[in-house]
Amino acid sequence: MRFGLNALLYTVEFSNKALDLIPHVAELGFDGIELPFIVLDALDPAAIRRELQRAGIGATGCAVLVPGANLISDDAGERRAGVERLRRCVALAAEMGAEAVAGPLYAPVGQLAGRGRTPAEWQRAVEGLRAAAEAAGDAGVRLAIEPLNRFETYFLNTAADALALVQAVGHPSLKVQLDTFHAHIEEKDAAAAIRLLGPNLGHFHACENDRGTPGTGQVHWQKVLGALREIGYDGWVTMESFATGISDLCKAACIWREIYPSADAYAREGLAFLKRTLGVR
Repeated sequence: MRFGLNALLYTVEFSNKALDLIPHVAELGFDGIELPFIVLDALDPAAIRRELQRAGIGATGCAVLVPGANLISDDAGERRAGVERLRRCVALAAEMGAEAVAGPLYAPVGQLAGRGRTPAEWQRAVEGLRAAAEAAGDAGVRLAIEPLNRFETYFLNTAADALALVQAVGHPSLKVQLDTFHAHIEEKDAAAAIRLLGPNLGHFHACENDRGTPGTGQVHWQKVLGALREIGYDGWVTMESFATGISDLCKAACIWREIYPSADAYAREGLAFLKRTLGVR
C-alpha cells in the first residue's frame, strides 16, 4: 500500500501557484499527492508531471461533476457534458502521470431529488460510466466511483450498490472508491464493505468520522486497515480533509468549525497513525 495526501487540505484550485505543494507533500512523508480535478482549466499537466518527477512521488486525481454535467440527468446534453468532463479528466491524468481518477463520477455533489434513484438514472449512469471507462482504458488510467453519504447524494450511498454499478458497467478500468467518512455513516460494517469489494476496490480514502485527523475519532481503524490487508489491497491509502479557510469548499463539505489543529499537523499525525496501525515504516 502507498500513502497519499489530498491537496484539498490546502487548496481547491491546483494552479501553478500550488506546485510547491508537491515537494511539500513528499517532505511530509507521503508517497503521492491527490490532485483536485475541480477547476480543470487551472491544471497544467506538463508542469505537474515535472514536479512529480522532481519530488519522486506519484499522483492520483479526485474529480467531481458540476451542474450541467451529470451522467444521470434526464437531459441528454447534460449527460454528454458529464461524459466529456470525465474524458477530459482522464486525459489530464494521463498527461501528468496520475494513476487514477476517483470520486462521485456520476452526478454533482449535493444535488438531491427528494427521492431514491430510478431505474432510468441507473441505466444512464451505466452508459455514461462505460464510455468514460473506455477512454480510461485507452489512456491507461483507472477510474473509481465513490459512494457518498445520503446528505450529499441520493444516487449511490453504499459499497454494495457501487459494486453492482461497476459490475453492470463491466469494464476493467472502472472500480470502486471507498471513503471511511462516508462508510462510517452508511455501512453497517466498513471492514465488511471492504471485504465485499475485494478486487473491485480501486481506491481508498482514510478519513476520520468527522474529517479530522485519522485516529482521533470513531472509525475502527484496526478492523478497517486489517480488512485492506485481508483482501490483498496494494493501492493508494489517501488521507482527505479540506482547507478550512476556503468558503466555497467549506460550504460544499459542510465544515463550520476547526476539525484539525493545522493542515500540516493533520498530515503528519494522520500518516504516523496509519503507518503505526498497519505496522509499516
